[in-house]
Amino acid sequence: MVDEIDRDQACNEQSLQTCIDQIRSCRSSSPSRSFCVRCAEPIPEKRRQLIPGVSLCVSCQQEVEQRG
Repeated sequence: MVDEIDRDQACNEQSLQTCIDQIRSCRSSSPSRSFCVRCAEPIPEKRRQLIPGVSLCVSCQQEVEQRG
């Protein structure tokens, strides 16, 4: 039984990593915006470097995430 659980866990981890890799490749294919598309405020350089393809400032991103 332990072998089945280990095998299932490894499969789940591989699936999760595949999903993460797909999301990262989609996000990095578009250039980061200098200004937020919702409020037109500047997006800090550090945020643009850390999150390739970013288009929202922190405040607007938080609003989007809270709304679900």
